[in-house]
This record gives sequence, C-alpha cells and structure tokens, in this order.
Amino acid sequence: MNHTLLTDTLLTITDKMSLIVLTVSLWSGRKKLRADDLELTDGEIPPEELVSLGSKRICNPDALRVFSTLKGQAERACLKVGTRFLGGFLVPNDLLGALSAELDALKTDFEQEVQSFLSDYDREIGDWIDRHPDWERQLRAAVDPASKVGTKFSFRYRPLLIRPAPGQHQAWEDDVAEIGGTLFHEVAQIAVSLERSVVGKDAMTQRALGTFRRIQQKLAVLSFVDPRIQPILDPLEGFLARVPKTGLIAGALFQEGFGLWLLLCDEQRMANHGAGILAGETEEESEDIDAEIAAPPRLVDRRAVGAEAEVDAETIGEESAAFLMAFDAEVAHNAGPPADDAGPAEASLIPMIRVVGELAEVLEAEVEVEVEVDFFF
Repeated sequence: MNHTLLTDTLLTITDKMSLIVLTVSLWSGRKKLRADDLELTDGEIPPEELVSLGSKRICNPDALRVFSTLKGQAERACLKVGTRFLGGFLVPNDLLGALSAELDALKTDFEQEVQSFLSDYDREIGDWIDRHPDWERQLRAAVDPASKVGTKFSFRYRPLLIRPAPGQHQAWEDDVAEIGGTLFHEVAQIAVSLERSVVGKDAMTQRALGTFRRIQQKLAVLSFVDPRIQPILDPLEGFLARVPKTGLIAGALFQEGFGLWLLLCDEQRMANHGAGILAGETEEESEDIDAEIAAPPRLVDRRAVGAEAEVDAETIGEESAAFLMAFDAEVAHNAGPPADDAGPAEASLIPMIRVVGELAEVLEAEVEVEVEVDFFF
C-alpha cells in the first residue's frame, strides 16, 4: 500500500472507527501438578481426564464449557462487523451501538452463569472427587474456596477512540498496512469452513449461501479500510444478487459460486486480485481473471497427453502433487478401460477439488483424465 493510501486509511480509522478491547477471563479448573501428587505404585498411571501436561483438573471441564462458548460468541460478534487490530477489534462507529448491545447481553449471560456455577461449586468439586477416589487427597489439597475462584472470571469490553500521538503517524504505518491482510485472513477462515459443502458437490444449498452472505456483510462494512476489498466484494455481491432465494444452486451459478469460493478461501489470492484490479490491468487481462473465477475446472484427456505425464510438484507444492497422483491412481484403478469412442465430453464428472497449500483441481471421470492446474496469479 503506497503512502497516500496509508494516510487515507489512517484518517478513516481515526474518524470513522473505534477499537473494541474485549477481555474475557476464565477459570481453567486446573492446578499445577506437584511432585508429591505422583506417589504412584508400579504400573499405576493417572487417568488422562485428570492429569495432563503438568497439570491436574480439579473440576469437571463440562461445568466450565459454557464460559468458553460465551467468550467465543463475543469474539464472533466483534468479527462479524470488525477486524482484529492492535489486540482488539476495529469496528465502524455506525455499528458500535448494535455491537455494544449484543456484548452487553453476552456479559449479562456470562455473569449469570458465573453465579450459577459458584452456587453449585462445592457439589461440582465433590462429584469430581467421587469420580476419582484414588486422587482424593491430591484434589482436596488443591481446591480453592468459591470466593477465590469467582475472582478468576470476568467479562469486559471497552470501546476506544484511536489516533496516533502528534508526530507519530509514521509509527502506525506497518499496523495500518496490515489491516487489509488481516481482514482477508479472517474471510479465508470463514470460507474454508464451506469445503464440505461445495467440494465434491454439483449444487450448493441455501445454508452454504448463508456463509457467502456473512462474508459479503463483513467485507461491505469494512470496505473503506482498504481499497483492495472492493474488487473482491463486487463479484460476490453480483453473485448473491442473482442466486435464487430458495432451493439448490446448480449449473452455471454453482460453478460461479465455486470459483468465488476458491478466491475467498485464499487470503493471498484475494490480496493479489484486489491489488491487480486497482493497478489498472488491461481490459484483456481483467477478462481473463474474471473467466478464471467463473469457469469450471478444465480437463485434458490422458490419451492426448500420454499416460506418463507427471504432476509438477515444484509448481503446486509437494502435498498437492501427492494428492493428485494418489487420486489419479485410484481413478485409473476403478474406472476400467474407456470405450473406443469415449471422450472427455462424455465423461460423468464430479468435482473433487481440495485446496492443499497451492490450488490443485482434481476431477473424477469415467475415463482417465489428466488435471490441468492453473492459478489465478
């Protein structure tokens, strides 16, 4: 990002955004494993649910799981409308009120769960000891009173205005320059969760579309923090505007959505695509990129290229190459010899694409096929 864009982004942050500092502290239910805890007889091994990695559990972890769940919900609420920045979450000011209301509700739930747990604390500890009677001495010696355990829980969030100290704008440049990359990383994490819903499928459900909409909303509310975001957002919004409101998404629309998914699940490809569009590519180059996003994977008949064609591991990465070769061998084993008049166009193809490091496109066919791997960048 050049200096002018960095300056514009910094002004946007200070004028239109706030930093949410979210701090949720939990009691782990563990205590350090001491040497005198391990007075074991020959062949005696502590149960894994009780002792692990130098610590011992003094409370049933199931009783504490609700607190981790509430913490995760708070973080997801911040990420839905913001992005990570300086240890907190950068959020547009016009969405701050709604987010604060959601965090207030989660804080209330958290504090109610703390009180419920503390009121039942002695019984929980007793049940855990009864479950591990051979460790009663060690567990009772490690138990703290409920009043002390209660101090380990807290749920706080603080909305802050942020701006650099006078004369310190340059010190922020690295942090500001990373905002777009952080956002692309978060989007990629959301998109990767769709793999089971689109890989090996020939149609997409409305539920899968919900994930695309989550990504669209996140990109839309934060598009002003980095100009590379808009070239990613535009085709996504165009796709979502044309999909049906009910039923499966199949055919050309599915292929378009699948291409968008391949773009969205790779943070570097998103950054490169956005930067390339902004750099003012020629019309021909732009059309080529759009075609790569929308087009289905391409096949090459093995008979046309020779059965001994090799996968280029240096180009696509060793893991992807190994996956391609293993899959190819399985297809060759199961498909049997093709008919004399069979051709790639007659093959019944099921997309079985897997993103492993670099992009590898793999398709299963009735005839043996060679996959032509092509990258957007």
